[in-house]
Amino acid sequence: MSQPSLPLTDDNRQDIFAEGETPMTEREMAEARFWFQVLRLRRRIFDDLNTALMAGAGLSVAKFDALAQLYRFRDGLSMSELSAKLKVTNGNVSGLIARLQKDGYVAKSIAPGDRRSFRASITKEGLEIFQTALALHREETSRKLRNIPMDEIDSLTNDLDRISKEISIPETDDSGAQLSRQ
Repeated sequence: MSQPSLPLTDDNRQDIFAEGETPMTEREMAEARFWFQVLRLRRRIFDDLNTALMAGAGLSVAKFDALAQLYRFRDGLSMSELSAKLKVTNGNVSGLIARLQKDGYVAKSIAPGDRRSFRASITKEGLEIFQTALALHREETSRKLRNIPMDEIDSLTNDLDRISKEISIPETDDSGAQLSRQ
């Protein structure tokens, strides 16, 4: 059986259930529509932003987000601190930092007081590429949102913030770091 096209409607909501299964309630349908819209919006913004950053700076969104954190914390961050800020696993951060180090954008050093731990910090080259990427990020975000009135952006931001708190998703910081990576 094929999946219904989005959004779910009264006409197609029964199509996603096997014979004998309980159909969705109105509340469940509304929740599913909301969920799919959030996923669709995230995918559109993420994909376009990733394309713009790759084309203009050679950075993925994941690399941009890591550099954004290291830009904010110029003294560097431990792998665990960076992992927590990016909301990804330590393994993901290790691979990401290794790639950024290979690119010359990040330096890795042994953490003071714990020879088993490393700290990552942004290099001069990392600062330069981050500033280029930040301008691209701002341009792409503005391009995507230019037709939405400021009061709507504020209202939607407040609504999403409230929903985020309701469902206990950690808030992102001012850099807009993504919740998922790679």
